[in-house]
Amino acid sequence: MKWFFGILFIFIFHSSSIAFQPTQPIGARALAMGGISLLPADFWSVFNNQAGLGSQTNWAFGFAYDSYFGLDKNLSLKSGAFLIPTNSGTFGLTLNYFGYSAYHEQKIGLAFGKSLSKVFSVGIQIDYISISIGNDYGRAGAFTFEIGVLAKLSESLQIASHIYNPYLVKIGKVNPEPTPAVFKFAAAYKIDKDLLLLAEYEQRNDINGILKIGMEYHLVEQYFVRGGLSTNPNLFSFGFGLNINGFNIDFGSSYHQILGFSPKAALYYRIK
Repeated sequence: MKWFFGILFIFIFHSSSIAFQPTQPIGARALAMGGISLLPADFWSVFNNQAGLGSQTNWAFGFAYDSYFGLDKNLSLKSGAFLIPTNSGTFGLTLNYFGYSAYHEQKIGLAFGKSLSKVFSVGIQIDYISISIGNDYGRAGAFTFEIGVLAKLSESLQIASHIYNPYLVKIGKVNPEPTPAVFKFAAAYKIDKDLLLLAEYEQRNDINGILKIGMEYHLVEQYFVRGGLSTNPNLFSFGFGLNINGFNIDFGSSYHQILGFSPKAALYYRIK
C-alpha cells in the first residue's frame, strides 16, 4: 500500500513542479524567500548556483530535510554537501535523495566555483541523476551538467543566472525520457544593512515560467526572518534563521492553499 501511494504521489505532483525536481531550491533559507536560490551566495550555493562558491573560503558541511505536505516521511527529500576550498577555487560534493526503497531518485554532484574578479564569479557542476522503481522495473541514470554566473554590480545590487541540463539528457534504455532544461535569472537589492529584497524568474522547457519574490530581514544580531511567494503553483513561504558560533540553522515552510504546509529544516557548519 505504501508503494502504491508513493507512485501516485510522484505521478500527480511531478508534472506541477511540487515533488522533487533536480533544480529545486535546497536549503530552508531559499524556501523561506519564495524559493529564490541563486542569490545571495552562501553554503547552499553548492546546490543552487555554483558561482556562489567563489565567496566560500571555509571548509564546511551541511544537511537539509524537506517534508512534502505532511505526507509519509519516506516521501521526503534529504540533501547533504561538503565544501573544500583550495587556492584555485572551491569544490563541493552534493547528494540529493528523494523517496524510499520502492521508488527513489538521486542526484549526485561534483561542483566547482571561482571568483574571476571583485565583480564576476562562475561555477559548474557535473551531475549524475538516477531513478529506481521497485525490484521489477530496475534503475536508470544519466550524466548532465549545470553552469552558474554571479555579478556584484555594486555594494547594494547583485544579479545571477544559472542553467541546468541544456542538452536535455534522456534517462532509460527502452523508452528513454528527456529530463527538463531549466534557466534561472535572479537579482538581489540591499535596501540597507538589514533588509534584502530579491526576485527570481525560472523557466523550464516543458512548463510555464515561475516568478518568485522574497525578502530577508536581519532582525537582531544572529537572527533573520524571511518571507516570499511564487507562482505556478501559487505558494506562500516564510521562515527564520540563526547564526551561532559557526553553525547556521534555518527553518522554513511553503504553503499551498489546497495541500497545506511543506516544512524544511537545514543546518551547516563552517570549519574555522
